[in-house]
Amino acid sequence: MPEAGAPRVARRRTWLVVALVAVVLVASSVTWFAVSRSQEREDRLAANQEQLTRACAGLLPEELRSFVPDDEDGVLDEFGTMLRPGQESRSLLDCTLSWGGGGDAWEPDARARVRAEAALTRAASPALDGGFELPLPDSALGSVSTDGRLNGSTVTAALLVDCPKGLTGRVRPSRDLLVSVDLPSRADEYDVPKADKALASRTAVRVADWVAHKQGCGSRPLADASGAAGTPANAPKLCAWLSPKALHLARGRWTFRENATTYSTRTGVCGGQWDDTIGSPYDMTIRAADARSWSGVLASGAYDHYQDSGHVPDPGKRTDPGRTVPVEESGDDPRLALWARSECVAGPTYHRVTVTPELDFDRGLREGRRDLEPKERRQLSQRARAVLDRYLAAPDGWPRRAHCRQTKVMGEVQEWRG
Repeated sequence: MPEAGAPRVARRRTWLVVALVAVVLVASSVTWFAVSRSQEREDRLAANQEQLTRACAGLLPEELRSFVPDDEDGVLDEFGTMLRPGQESRSLLDCTLSWGGGGDAWEPDARARVRAEAALTRAASPALDGGFELPLPDSALGSVSTDGRLNGSTVTAALLVDCPKGLTGRVRPSRDLLVSVDLPSRADEYDVPKADKALASRTAVRVADWVAHKQGCGSRPLADASGAAGTPANAPKLCAWLSPKALHLARGRWTFRENATTYSTRTGVCGGQWDDTIGSPYDMTIRAADARSWSGVLASGAYDHYQDSGHVPDPGKRTDPGRTVPVEESGDDPRLALWARSECVAGPTYHRVTVTPELDFDRGLREGRRDLEPKERRQLSQRARAVLDRYLAAPDGWPRRAHCRQTKVMGEVQEWRG
């Protein structure tokens, strides 16, 4: 009997050896696969980081490395006459690098974009005092804004830069360079840290300086700007002329949140509103007033913006000065705007001042309607003209600092529903 059991023992030993070998092979395969996958991810991460370094003429910041994935390839889309000489393009530089978000996703997981172009006839103005985190000369204008994404947000820095010698390779000559930079942030759009805004600002300056140098357009590097011409210490007098007492506006406390804190040759803004917490101003007193100017390439863009809404003077439209004008109560403030144009240091300029009267819509025969009598209309016109005259004449105000001349009043616009 022992002899009969020997084969069985041998067979069991054989199966044990085979099973052990199989386990070793499976474990080795799993280990090899894991190592292979790890190496593949490391290689992809290294390739994506190298792509970030080379993309967009090397203008993207190294700080974006934290957004570079190791499981998907980056997608690079770049064009523009400065990246591909001889290419027909309206932009000098337009480059986007994105990561993730393939398939049916609405947007990439993260995206960075830089763009530079010549502003030919009109351009939307970057917001004055728009939170740009670096000092700029008074010939440049910058802003920073944020926009929400599904995960995190996008930080956008915009710059308008003067190029005295002009930009080459354009259909028409231009001395205005527009730069915009979009960078990803992991923070919510309302909680974007100062560091992310500063990074976008630095990148916009880097792009502008690179383009200006390559183009030989004659501008000084923005990175060297001291900002002395536009520091807040020199700017408060820009809007000192807007005095409610001197202009006989509504009595009480006023706030001036829209006042510029830096001087720019391209645009200026001063504005204030009545802000007492008790009661309201008297009927027909002025409870808000402001003045804005747009110069050079910004002028036509601003004028066209208001023209699209019908809020520019129409020389062919005459209003009977002896007629009563109805004003309907609505969600919009009933403003009277007065326009003027000048020649200033940055070029042709539009000025727009507005006054907002306090209107008692409970008086009169029809609720929600206030009839402006001819005398009251003339009073509003006088108030608007007083604001414009004081704005133009202020020694430290924007028009004087911008050396405006040949000023011509264009006319009024009644911005209310009647």
